[in-house]
Amino acid sequence: MKTVRIISTILEITTRILAAGYFFSFLLSVTAFSTGWSLNLINDNRRFEICYPFTQTPYLLGEYNDGYILIFVLLLGLYSLFFFLVGNVFAVFSKPKLFTAYGVRQLRLFYLGNLVLPLASAILVSIFYDMESPAEILITLHIILGVFSYFMAAIFKEGYQLQTENDLIL
Repeated sequence: MKTVRIISTILEITTRILAAGYFFSFLLSVTAFSTGWSLNLINDNRRFEICYPFTQTPYLLGEYNDGYILIFVLLLGLYSLFFFLVGNVFAVFSKPKLFTAYGVRQLRLFYLGNLVLPLASAILVSIFYDMESPAEILITLHIILGVFSYFMAAIFKEGYQLQTENDLIL
């Protein structure tokens, strides 16, 4: 179990950094699109560049139309949440006691996030923009991950209940 704790701690730190990076990108994008700060329109206003703060160095690039911008900002926000939730799951495996109410709760949040949010986002985006096959593949992968996480959460819940009963008997 010591190796699992070490690996999960490294992965927790890595996913926290990724979550922070995606969240920074999300905040920068929302700020740029809502205020025009750090936003450059190029190619006759068909493409955009979001620059690093206080510079003219491009950081994020994309098409400048409402559907694309919606998907762009939504993906940045959802992936910051995704990596935050993954970090919470890795945190569960770094704890000395594996089957806890905290662990069950974190796995539940993770599987609900992977089952509900991709579908809800796809429905929202499809109203404004045509979905492409890479997006459908990502949604399918998140649903598979959500189902797998659901099974893991069920195992953790059962383990937590057995451990609680065992603690009461002793």
